[in-house]
Order: sequence, then structure tokens, then C-alpha cells
Amino acid sequence: MYSFMAMLITTLGPSPINIKMATMAKTALAGLALLQLATGYSPSDIRTDPLTAGPPLEIVHYFGGQWPTGIAVSATGRKFACYPASLDIMNTYNGLNNVVQVQELTGIDTETPYPNRTYNQSPGGAVNRLSLPAVTKGDPNHLLGVQSVVIDSRDTLWILDTGRVQDLTNLASPMLPATVPGGPKLINIDLTTNQIVNTIIFTSDLVKPASYLNDVRIDCARNAAYLTDSSLEGDNAIVYVDITTGKGTRMPFKETKAIYGSVPFVYGEPMYQVASAAQALKPGYITFGADGIAISPDMNTLYFSVIGGRFLYSVPTAALRGGDFNAAQRQVNNLGEKGISDGMESDSNGIVYAGNVEQDAISMYNPLTTFATVFVRDPRINWVDTMSIATDWYLYFTVNQLNYLNAIYPGQGLPLLDRRKKPYVAFRVKLPNGGQKI
Repeated sequence: MYSFMAMLITTLGPSPINIKMATMAKTALAGLALLQLATGYSPSDIRTDPLTAGPPLEIVHYFGGQWPTGIAVSATGRKFACYPASLDIMNTYNGLNNVVQVQELTGIDTETPYPNRTYNQSPGGAVNRLSLPAVTKGDPNHLLGVQSVVIDSRDTLWILDTGRVQDLTNLASPMLPATVPGGPKLINIDLTTNQIVNTIIFTSDLVKPASYLNDVRIDCARNAAYLTDSSLEGDNAIVYVDITTGKGTRMPFKETKAIYGSVPFVYGEPMYQVASAAQALKPGYITFGADGIAISPDMNTLYFSVIGGRFLYSVPTAALRGGDFNAAQRQVNNLGEKGISDGMESDSNGIVYAGNVEQDAISMYNPLTTFATVFVRDPRINWVDTMSIATDWYLYFTVNQLNYLNAIYPGQGLPLLDRRKKPYVAFRVKLPNGGQKI
């Protein structure tokens, strides 16, 4: 101990202040040694968060350009991503900026517009400025604001277009103008020919002006599509559509609405919502409703959750197809908490995977045990947006820093700041127990 004190004095110089500092350091070390002798413990014995759990993550793609949400992987390994203009104004095509809504990922950091650039760019831009205020075009023949891409059991691609885009001229009003008939649609593409084989234009009884269609699951055997409407304005629902006729039913279950007062915490920061420039002075709670969606291997149970809440819900798909809202509402089940989630997915073992953004993790719910546990945890995981299970026994997912968008306020500092940092990333992780695509 004295040699340590002498070393400090020699290093710092023999001034009165330095001698006092050396004496204090000596006293602290002596106290620490006595504490360890008295308790038998040292600081290294204190339990610390391990930060990681589960199998290792593999990087699939770096997004250095446009901001992504969805990812889908085909049976042959082709990968597709979407870039919603409905959430990021930089993704809005204005007729000049050359941005697109869907791309095929051709390399670790390269992409190409899919199915082609022309289909991604509505002539003159995605916004109709002849309307006051400006609105999204009701264009059924071009992509406008794509939120999700999904590959079904037949290995065909489905593109979900919200029909809503952000525009600078709407900053004084809600940042996301209302839908216009013709804009919200579901497109099916044959991956062998890269040709569009079906476009479902949603009718006004299925999609409301404030709707925000978020994700979709396809039951090919029953020609059924099930969608979530996560509307910021609270007009939330589960939507069933017959993909052969385009007709269906809208089910505005009470469980599809955000739970008032919900505040997600990501990387230790709270998330409050700025729905318009006028709201910047007083950000509110998260109002995103039904978002994540997954389906059981037998296609008989649909799972869903809201971003503004931590619960997992289920409902029989037969109840959705039956068309009786009151009967279906009685069959919605609360399966307990699984964390704050955006994207969800399910595998051939019936396990439901859900992003757990507050834990830097992906959770998994087992319907047999009814428990939700952590599947994988990694400090690189923040906002898990969309998931896709491929035929290679891997779960693919995007991590896109949605919590740092300018529409999200962290509770302190200036509002409306874009705090994202490129690159955004797509990861993959091996599924447990031989799980694979349904």
C-alpha cells in the first residue's frame, strides 16, 4: 500500500494537493480490501446483465439508402424489402427524387427496384397537389406507400400498399393524410415470371379514410387474406378479404386499439408520438393499434398485437370469415404479455415469434405451455420491424431504428429530430427445434 502511495507521489509530484490525493486513494483501497475481507465478495461478484441470449445473429443486408420495414424471403433465397412513404417522408416519390417502394436485395448492400422502377413511381409523384390540402393519389396502377411484403406457401409475393404517404405540404395537419379510394391495395406477383397476377383494390367498407393497413397473412387453401389496420387515429381492426373476389369483413375488435398511456422504452429512452407539427409542442402517447400478425400452422388461429400495448391476442380465423362481428368479438382471447412488438411470425411448430423492442430481443410464445420466453437477445436489436420465416429454417427480420424517427419524441430535447443512423440492418437467426416456414 505504501509503495502505491509513493508511486502516486512520484508520478504526480510532491505538492500538498497531490500528497492529499494519494492519501485518499490509499484510504479507499484499504477500505475496499477490508470490505472484501469482511463480506467475502468483490465488485466482480455482482450479477450483471449478460446482454445476449440465444443463437447468434447473422447479418443478411445493410440498408444504406432508403429506410426499410418489411422483408420477405422466397424458397429459392430471393429477398425483398419495402420502404414505406407512409412512415418516412424521404421515401415519398415526388416525381424527381427517384425513390421506390419495393426492391429485391441483390447483395449484402445492393438492391434493385421490383418488379420494375416504373411500377414503383406514380407519374408526377405519389401526392395529388391539385387537392387542398394535398392528398395521396388514388392510383391503383402504381405503388404508393408499401408497408409490408410477404411470401405465401405457394412461393408468390404479396405487396401491401397502405395508399398513404407523407408530404411536406401537410406538416400543419396530420403528417399522414387520409386514404383515397384506389390507393390501398394488395398485389400478388408470380416470382417465376415477375408478373403481377392479381391486384385487390380495397373497398370503402374494408378500408376507412384513416386506415393504415400494416401487415398480412395469406391462407392459400381458403383463398383468405388477414390484415391488421394499425391506424394512428384509432380506427383499428382486423380485416378479412377473400382474395378471389376482393370482398371481406372488417372487424374493429376493442383489442385492436392501442392501450391509452402506453410508453415503450427502447435503449433506455421513452417513445412519445408526434402526429403532426402542431403536436410537436405536446407529444402524446403511442396510438398505433393492431400491427403484428401471425397464423397457426393449421391456419385456424390468427394472432395479433398492438404497438401501444404488451399483450398477445388470438381469434379463430373461422370467426373472421364468418362475418358476424359480435360473435367474433366474443372469441378474441388475451394470451398475456409478451413485450412491446411490431412484427410477428410463426413457424411449423406453432411457435409465435414477436419482437421485444424493450429487451433488445425477440420473444417466442408457445401455445402449448402458454409461456412467452426470450428466443434471442442482442445489443444490436432495437426496433424489430418485420419478420419472415424462410424454407431454410431461418427467421429473417429487419432492425430499422423506428424509435429514432422524427415522429418519435424521447421525452427531452427538441422534437421532430431525425435521430436514425445508417445502416439499417436485416438479420437472420436459426430457428429452434427444426422450425420452418408454414
